[in-house]
Amino acid sequence: MDKLIMKFVLWIAKMFLKKDVNFQQLKIIIETKLLMDRRRVRVNMKQQNAKKDPSNQILMTMIVYGFMGLFIGVIVIGMPNIIMSMAIVHSYILFMMAMTLITDFSTVLLDTTDNQIILPRPVASKTFFIARLIHILVYLLQFTIALSLIPLVCTFIAYGFFVGVACIATIFLTVMFSVFITYLLYGLILKVSSEEKIKDIISWFQIIMTIVFAAGFQILPRLINFDAIEKKFTMATSWYHYLLPPMWMANALETVQKGIFDLPHLLMIVLALFLPPFTFWIMIKFLAPNFAKKIAAMGNTNSNDNTTTINNVSNTKNSTEEKIAAIICKTRTEQAGFELTWKMTSRDKTFKIQFYPSLAYLAVFAFIFVFKSGKGLAESWQNLGNTNMFLWFVYLSNFTMATGLALVAFNDNFAAAWRYYTSPINNPGNLISGSIKTMLIKFYMPIFLILFAFSFYVWGPKIIDDFILGFFNNIIMLLVMSILGKKYLPFSTQLNVKQQGGKFVKMILQMLIIGVIVALHYFTLKIWWLTISLVPFSAAACYFLFLKIQHYGWAVIEE
Repeated sequence: MDKLIMKFVLWIAKMFLKKDVNFQQLKIIIETKLLMDRRRVRVNMKQQNAKKDPSNQILMTMIVYGFMGLFIGVIVIGMPNIIMSMAIVHSYILFMMAMTLITDFSTVLLDTTDNQIILPRPVASKTFFIARLIHILVYLLQFTIALSLIPLVCTFIAYGFFVGVACIATIFLTVMFSVFITYLLYGLILKVSSEEKIKDIISWFQIIMTIVFAAGFQILPRLINFDAIEKKFTMATSWYHYLLPPMWMANALETVQKGIFDLPHLLMIVLALFLPPFTFWIMIKFLAPNFAKKIAAMGNTNSNDNTTTINNVSNTKNSTEEKIAAIICKTRTEQAGFELTWKMTSRDKTFKIQFYPSLAYLAVFAFIFVFKSGKGLAESWQNLGNTNMFLWFVYLSNFTMATGLALVAFNDNFAAAWRYYTSPINNPGNLISGSIKTMLIKFYMPIFLILFAFSFYVWGPKIIDDFILGFFNNIIMLLVMSILGKKYLPFSTQLNVKQQGGKFVKMILQMLIIGVIVALHYFTLKIWWLTISLVPFSAAACYFLFLKIQHYGWAVIEE
């Protein structure tokens, strides 16, 4: 599918491109990027059986996206007001595309691995930038098709052929606008900050944007009086609607359905039809040169950072991680895995860009749990202590940690993993167990203690035994996910675009799993002695699962 979408995007882009963009070079770069995405570089020369096609992961992600679109399709069929239903559809598309760019493709937007090959060639900065942009658009459009297919079918059924065709165009315009907004914000950061601090700033920017998009997606529906809308079947246009792209698209589609051509609808149509293409032109004309130059500078900065890191490592003695590793690790190999992961998670900016934004979801989902009843802030806070909502806080940290454990396997300098295979290591599972212990000590425990402190303040001492049981249950879930997943050594493999896609969907699936665990834990609350009596069994399960991981041999390690 990616080849067909590439041809379509190039056909659209050709209408905006001028002579300063070499179309032939552009096509070759994009085709090469897509070809490399289908391949995976090994770190050694051993003969292996063929691996699973990474496109299967994209396919599974698209299936999950399609299932999510089913719920939006039900809203389209069930809501008689076209403004509200189409505003929800386009808000959903805008939200999912923005979150996909922030969580899934942030490192690709800032990728510097191809600089050494392309920049020395006679390739213009705009050509380089547009190639990077279209590379991402190819994958985003695959997700767009999955997200919007069922809502589009429902739109055809509910509002007719012409509205359905127009909805295809408005969805495409919404995707264009979401890409522009993301690139614009990244571009502003690249412009006002120094190269040494770019990725650190972007890490915090992603956290803030994650909170804004996800929390906004939860807050905005609560600001709408659905009862009044259902009674009147109309929605008055307010001044702030002109600032919301989903409202532009919804009003344009209402014009197609009802033939309304008053001033508000005409203004919305102008905004919907002309602003996304205009912003796309601005992105190509003005953002491209500066963005490409900053990306190139980041590549040079990364090389300097690597040298500094090596010097710092060689001069560090009796560091905190070494002291902790000596206490909790059983073997020297496990200590090595622990110390390596500790240092890399502190210094590797690629890891931080991907992992730190997931921390923002803790605040977002905590907000969702508190306000899920739809009550006001004061009333919800007042009644919070009388509920069992603390169970969500017990297991909320697992949501972020599962993402972190998955990211530990990947690194831009994955080729250096050949050192693992030349070392006299009999049980490489010790490296993995050491890496897991790092994530537990460095990230899981601080997050868990913060959630416990908040819960203790709200619910009091009665939640202590539940948090003790939950502490071990979380570790069990993380270890089980590690055992059932692919066994990669720390920072030993490359993360390509196909592997990177779908992280946001995985987060949602993890929340469903946590929901099941919370439900099971809830039943133990009815028997006062059962919770604390399960703690020794849960702790023993952690111990034996760690033993299983530590005894991994080379035969089970993915390469």
